[in-house]
Amino acid sequence: MTEGDTIVSLATIAGESALGIVRVSGNLSKSLCNDIFNIVSPTPRKAILKNYLSIKGKIVDQVLVIYFENGKSYTGEETLELTFHGNPLIANQILDDLIKRKCRLAEPGEYTKRAFLNGKIDLSQAEAVAELISANSEIEIEIANHQLRGSLSKRLHIIQSGIINLQAQFEASIDFPEDEIKEKDVGEILAVVEPLKTSMTQLINSTNIKSTLSQGIKISLIGPPNVGKSTLFNKLVHENRALVSKDSGTTRDYLSKELNIGGYKIELFDTAGIRKTISEVEQLGIQNSIQLINDSAIVLLVFDSSLPYPSEFYNSIQNEIKSKTIIVVENKIDLNRKLSSHDYPLNSKIITTSMNNDDCSINIISVIEKVLNEKFKINPTSDILVSKRQSNHLVKALSHLDEVISLISSSINEEIILQELKLSIECINHIVGRTDNEDMLDQLFKNFCIGK
Repeated sequence: MTEGDTIVSLATIAGESALGIVRVSGNLSKSLCNDIFNIVSPTPRKAILKNYLSIKGKIVDQVLVIYFENGKSYTGEETLELTFHGNPLIANQILDDLIKRKCRLAEPGEYTKRAFLNGKIDLSQAEAVAELISANSEIEIEIANHQLRGSLSKRLHIIQSGIINLQAQFEASIDFPEDEIKEKDVGEILAVVEPLKTSMTQLINSTNIKSTLSQGIKISLIGPPNVGKSTLFNKLVHENRALVSKDSGTTRDYLSKELNIGGYKIELFDTAGIRKTISEVEQLGIQNSIQLINDSAIVLLVFDSSLPYPSEFYNSIQNEIKSKTIIVVENKIDLNRKLSSHDYPLNSKIITTSMNNDDCSINIISVIEKVLNEKFKINPTSDILVSKRQSNHLVKALSHLDEVISLISSSINEEIILQELKLSIECINHIVGRTDNEDMLDQLFKNFCIGK
């Protein structure tokens, strides 16, 4: 990758569409305006309708041209955006012509990498761009947009400033012995370090939430055989995915389907009914059901309200559901009730319904959405969720601060303490980005799409 090159790529999806956009970035942009459109001095950020004249003098298409001057574009470089009629043949002609004019095709993520290298965004914002593009739920889009606006950068700047202030104190005590850190100052230093550690710990702990949101929140339908789990699954996914039969033990393995509920990405599981059985295949399915309880954030316990409370079933899963969010679904309320709710898990939400009712899935989804908002209460405008890469660097930074506390308490040489503070700052620098770590940057940006 040569960063001085002028790069070009399609910025819209390949294929037929009403419009397509080609993006050019680099120092040839202004001269291309003159060579292709006969615009000697393009007015920045003003759209002009012009014929695209190829290097052979052929009119390729009528396009909308917008020129962005140096420092005022996404990449921070001179940029052209060309909007053409969305025929892939026209796109290819424009790209081929620009390559003949000494542009080269952009590599994945190269526009965003140039934006980072030119100081338009930091590395955490660059990662937010990728997350915004790949988001699979509304909540992920909100979080990525918030972090693209610099929420994580601001939090890290506050943490770094606190560490830098401590660093200045220790450097002063080394350079000017009369200002050495005295025993009475230790308490004040610890009072500064502890809030920094708390802030970093909060960010580290957010990693699991972010991972759960991006991978999909697992919700499992669990219950004895023949209580209506598969029927409920079909109603929730609006498909006849699961086989439904009056015979017990029809479901031998789990089925899953991705849904979007309340802006959250959900993976819903229909599972084998849990009971004692001599069938080896059914036993394997039951083991899978119990394992899914462990993996799920929310468990829907489905019961037949016309039958007594299934204590044998509950005894087989009670250890697994102790720490889970439980929604109890009492099915078949159109029959005579024999079910008692006295033995339900504590703090369970209860839904009474019949799978024969057309609106049963609407009511259940409404309760699930409410539980999701309670369990994953995230304010995208204030809560910050960090990626695994960012968390790993924060863990290292935090370990250096822990070492600072240990060293201060042991009255260790101040130069060693100063080194730990510098290492902590260095770890945070890896999150917001350093321009001299080429291998790390290549690894990060290669996962972006071409054109971004």
